[in-house]
Amino acid sequence: MKALPRLKSYFVTPYLTFAAALGLYAFYRFVSGFDLGWFGAALTTLPIVSLVAVAMMFKRVARTRARMPALVGLGILGVGLSAYAYVAGTSDAGALSAALVGFGLFLVYDLWYSDLGRAPSATLEVGRRLPIFTVEDEDGVRVRADRFFGGPTLFLFYRGNWCPFCMAQIGELAGQYEELVRRGVSVVLISPQPHGHTRALARKFDLPFHFLVDVDNRAAEMLGIVARGGLPLGLELFGYETDTVLPTVILTDAEGEVRWVDETDNYRVRPEPATFLRALDARLDTA
Repeated sequence: MKALPRLKSYFVTPYLTFAAALGLYAFYRFVSGFDLGWFGAALTTLPIVSLVAVAMMFKRVARTRARMPALVGLGILGVGLSAYAYVAGTSDAGALSAALVGFGLFLVYDLWYSDLGRAPSATLEVGRRLPIFTVEDEDGVRVRADRFFGGPTLFLFYRGNWCPFCMAQIGELAGQYEELVRRGVSVVLISPQPHGHTRALARKFDLPFHFLVDVDNRAAEMLGIVARGGLPLGLELFGYETDTVLPTVILTDAEGEVRWVDETDNYRVRPEPATFLRALDARLDTA
């Protein structure tokens, strides 16, 4: 069971590196000879590379459509243009092959890699009390989950500072800080990343959120939300462990009872802040 997640982690970094190289080469061939076939090949790779690059640089892309229909459409168009140019004799087989490979690998990323393959956690049922797990604050002090009972609490389990979608999601929560305070909500952010990375994140946002560390994924194990081998290849060099957590949002009431849960099965699909607020207004007594 561990082999498949690790296979995914081995896939994504080489794929994006290869897609960037292929896309740039295809674009170079297009502009140097106005070769329609190579333009098609570029369409199968550069859009996804650009999306990931923008997400990583600016950390403001919190979500996409699950199957990214716009990029799928561009990929189909790219293959079609390359095939047309090849049949018309205005481009070579290399451009068509590049387009097919580029689009094929994109589909692997879209349909296979992006899905987390998770099953709903049996311990996170709505109406059931949240198990009392223990994590640590950014300085290594142990903190029990029931410390936050007594009022509505939003627990966000995120993969780490390395995940641009997680960072954008936290940024959205920060943008809704006043609305959350008005409803009396405590925001608890939990990641298995090293304490130093969590301290850096706390300094970046400088808000009275609770930035906590799940050492060795112990809380995630208790809740059934561990992502075995979920860290992309190469990020171990920055101190991250290969096992990470499945992105999860849990809303509890004053008694610690789970009132709403989001267990996304696609790492690019995250609930919007408005969803949290609606859940608070509909299911919690914040008076």
